[in-house]
Amino acid sequence: MKINRTVQRAIQILSYTAAHPEGVSLDEVCGQFGLPRTSAYDILVTLVQEGMLSIKPGPKQLYQIGLYAYRIGMSYPDASDPLKLIGAALSELAKEANRTAFFGKLSGQEVVYILKEVPENPIITTATVGSTAPLYCTSLGKTLLAFSPKEQTEELLSRMEILPRTRYTLKNPEELSRDLSLIRARGYALDFREYEEHMVCASAPVYQRSGRLEGAVSISGFYRPEDDYEKVGQLIRKKAAWISRLLGYQSSE
Repeated sequence: MKINRTVQRAIQILSYTAAHPEGVSLDEVCGQFGLPRTSAYDILVTLVQEGMLSIKPGPKQLYQIGLYAYRIGMSYPDASDPLKLIGAALSELAKEANRTAFFGKLSGQEVVYILKEVPENPIITTATVGSTAPLYCTSLGKTLLAFSPKEQTEELLSRMEILPRTRYTLKNPEELSRDLSLIRARGYALDFREYEEHMVCASAPVYQRSGRLEGAVSISGFYRPEDDYEKVGQLIRKKAAWISRLLGYQSSE
C-alpha cells in the first residue's frame, strides 16, 4: 500500500503540536522531522487555513492545535453540544482580538448573554453571563434582528420601544431599519457607543447545521478614534462564519 508522505507528515505535525500546548515554531517542526523550511511552512500554512492548527498571538509565531482538529477529535456526545464548541471558539477569539467575546441568543425583546470569554488583560464590561440587554442598541441584538426570519423581525420591531441609552443610541424605528439593512449587506453589526458610551462592539450571526440562526457572537472593546472598526467588523464576520462551519453549517457563498 502506497503511503502519501505529505499527508503522513501533516498528521505527524498535528500529533507533535498536540503534545506541546504552549505552541511550536517552524524551526522546531523542521528539526523534529528533518524537513526543509519551505516544505514545513507549506504544510503548516495549509493546516492553519483548514483550521487544524492556529497561530498563537505573540512576538514569535508559534503553532497550536486548532478548533477544527479539536472538533474532529471530540466524541459524538460532546460534538452534539454546540455550546462547548462555541465556548472554545470564543476563548480563541478573545485572545486573537484582545477583546471580550460574547455569545448571545434571542429572548423575547432582548438578547441574553449565554457565554463570555475575556483576553489576558480583560476589559471591564457590564454584561455578564445570564444578563440581558435591548436588541436595538447592542451589536448582538441588532445581529439577531437583522438575520432572524423576516416575519419574526417585523413582529419584534412592531412591538419595540426605543429608549435612549446614550447620546449615540438610534432614535427611532426608521433609523433602526436602515441600520438593519446595512448589517445584512455587510454581514456584521456595530454597536458604536450606543449601549455604553465608552464601548464599541461588533457582532455577526452563527448558524446551525440546518441553516437556522443559532445566535450571534461579538467582541467588545473601549472606543478609540484611531481603531479601524471596519477591520474589526470583518474579523467578527469571518470568525462567526468559521464557528458556523464548525457547527456543520454549509454556506452557499
